[in-house]
Amino acid sequence: MSRKISGHRFRIVLLVFALLLSIYLFLHSSIFRVARIEVLGNDRVSKEEVIALSGLTPGINIFDFDEVDCSKAIEAHPLVKNAEIKRKLLKTVAVEIDERQTWAVIPYEDLFLCIDDTGVCFDKLNYTPINKCPIITMEKMPEHVNLGQVVNPQAIDMVRKVWQAVPDNEREVISEFHYQNGDNTLKIYTVKGTEIRFGNLERLEEKIKTFTQIFQIENDLEKQGKEVLEYVDIRFKGEPVLKTRV
Repeated sequence: MSRKISGHRFRIVLLVFALLLSIYLFLHSSIFRVARIEVLGNDRVSKEEVIALSGLTPGINIFDFDEVDCSKAIEAHPLVKNAEIKRKLLKTVAVEIDERQTWAVIPYEDLFLCIDDTGVCFDKLNYTPINKCPIITMEKMPEHVNLGQVVNPQAIDMVRKVWQAVPDNEREVISEFHYQNGDNTLKIYTVKGTEIRFGNLERLEEKIKTFTQIFQIENDLEKQGKEVLEYVDIRFKGEPVLKTRV
């Protein structure tokens, strides 16, 4: 009886082994070899660069790579904000990327740093990009700024919150945000040269409402041929403090 049981068990083990081997050979057959790699969402980053960074190659088994690791490798490119890899059908892999877009520009030495809304520097230009984006200057800048580096996230976060609060039709009146590293405050300059002493983010909504008044005062003074504003101090509660140019 024991011999029959042992033989029966052996046949079951052999059958299971054969089944597993068949599954393994099937999954590693040419049916599952990647024949096509698609790259979607790229504009400035070439398809060849994306594929090279991913480590994917035609002929690789569709189950033999980790999509998370491949995505992280692609995101090492300064221009790539996010990357996602999807297996499609049996022989196609799609790589979808989200490129960084210029949200603000930072003058730096004789160049202009293009940063996205998270503060990552992804490009350096010798001219100012022609688009409606904030220009940010800072009291202190890092000695070196490399592509892919985050430039002062505290400053960028502050400017972003102010920029988002400003109505679209008033953004074009702002020429520059100046961040003061020492006390973490902002000065904002209008296109007419008025310095708005903004301070920190306290009373943000209240401060933003005064912008309309400031821009109107600028226009009224200009029409009257009178002195233009030198600065408006809105850092503290109460009426803004105005000073005209001598």
